[in-house]
Amino acid sequence: MKRTVHALVLMLLATPLALVGCGDSNEKNGTGGSGGGGGAGGAVIPDGGGGAGGVKYDATPADAVTPIDTTTVAPDVPITIDTAALDVALPIDVSITIDTGAVDAPAPVDTGAVDTTRVIDTTPAVCTMTTPFTGGNVTADLTLPAACSPYTIKTDIRVDGNATLTIEAGSTLRFQPDTRIWIGYSTAAKIVAVGTAASPITFTSANVTPGAGDWAGITFWGGTMNGNNLAYAKFDYCGSNGDACILGSGAKANRVVIDHVTIAHVGAGSNGIMEKDADSNFAISNCTFNNIPAAPTQQYAISVEAPSFAGIDTTNTYNGAMIELAGGTVSTTTDWKNLGTTVAVTDDLRLEGPSTPALTIEAGSIFKFATGLQFWIGYADSGSLIVKGTAIAPVTFTSLNAAPTAGDWVGIVVWTGSASITYATVSYAGSDKGDVSVVRNTAILTITSSTLSNSATYGVGIPCNSTATVTSTGNTFTGNTSGNTGPGPAGVDC
Repeated sequence: MKRTVHALVLMLLATPLALVGCGDSNEKNGTGGSGGGGGAGGAVIPDGGGGAGGVKYDATPADAVTPIDTTTVAPDVPITIDTAALDVALPIDVSITIDTGAVDAPAPVDTGAVDTTRVIDTTPAVCTMTTPFTGGNVTADLTLPAACSPYTIKTDIRVDGNATLTIEAGSTLRFQPDTRIWIGYSTAAKIVAVGTAASPITFTSANVTPGAGDWAGITFWGGTMNGNNLAYAKFDYCGSNGDACILGSGAKANRVVIDHVTIAHVGAGSNGIMEKDADSNFAISNCTFNNIPAAPTQQYAISVEAPSFAGIDTTNTYNGAMIELAGGTVSTTTDWKNLGTTVAVTDDLRLEGPSTPALTIEAGSIFKFATGLQFWIGYADSGSLIVKGTAIAPVTFTSLNAAPTAGDWVGIVVWTGSASITYATVSYAGSDKGDVSVVRNTAILTITSSTLSNSATYGVGIPCNSTATVTSTGNTFTGNTSGNTGPGPAGVDC
């Protein structure tokens, strides 16, 4: 029996899909095989196993054999060992403190009424002066408010005693005949009369039917302090004094500013603005001049001496009026701008000083000299004249006479020092040596691209046997009585 079982086990292991019958040890027939029709059991054999049952074959095809992968395996990539230093240890987080304070209360909502548009106060200003101002002495600070305007001035206003007279914008002062304002006649004083474009200050005649020169004007005397200011103001029907509507007489330099001032209907024999002092040097800008008299004598919008000429700005409007340059000496380096109108020279000009001052004259400037006058360079001390005209805007030096003739004035004379003249027109001079001339051997004259004409002598005058340095290039000579250049340095007339 043991051998039979062992044989069956081996058969099952070899053929797992076949089921077989087996014999019984009790003399019975063996069991037929199962699974699809096994064979009949084996015959009875005493003490023997039943016959083997028939086998049922599994006819299913065997699984396909998986092919062997013959792909070449790539060798492993070498491992790179990171030898870098270890990262720095991260700091331990600082403990967080929790704010356990109460939550801020919300801001209250403004539930008030919406602001209304501000109402502009149109109530007229009220005059608080108990006594109307009509002129007289002002020896303490005084303000003339616009609320009390207009003022009728019956007597001269004299400001002294370190006082300041302030006139508010929009004020009007009406002056009776020949009255005036004096600033600093006896002691220190000043005036501040600053209007606006919309509310100018008006100085005018008190006459019902005003006429040119009804009242005098303002005079700045020797006691004039710093800080005088006339701005956005009108001076009308002034100039009865035979001087000017605004006059400087002894005022120190740079103490008066005149800006955006209109001067009109000036009296016969008076100027718009006049500085009698050599160096009062009013700052004059944005001013307008109307009705400046030309008869019985020629008057001027502005009259100054040489040291104050540079204080006149290029922003003024002259309406045909001229500026008077009443002679004087330029002793410091300065520039003269093209002022946009004719400059009438009514006395000799000198350029000289211990520091050898340089005077530069801008292109387009026009200077007309009265009879017999001259422009001297370096008579006592040295000086340097620089005339910077251009081809389209030459600088003009000529006669003031309405019908000029040769020799009306002397000319430009270089005694010592130097003159550099470019693109200039010099005419009707030469009453002595030439339109332009040198005198001393140390003189230096360079004249280029200029016109010299109608001289009573030479265009360029050079003394006999002179060793002065004279350079003449590209110039035009015409109508000069004695010739273009001479008589020296070795001319036939020597």
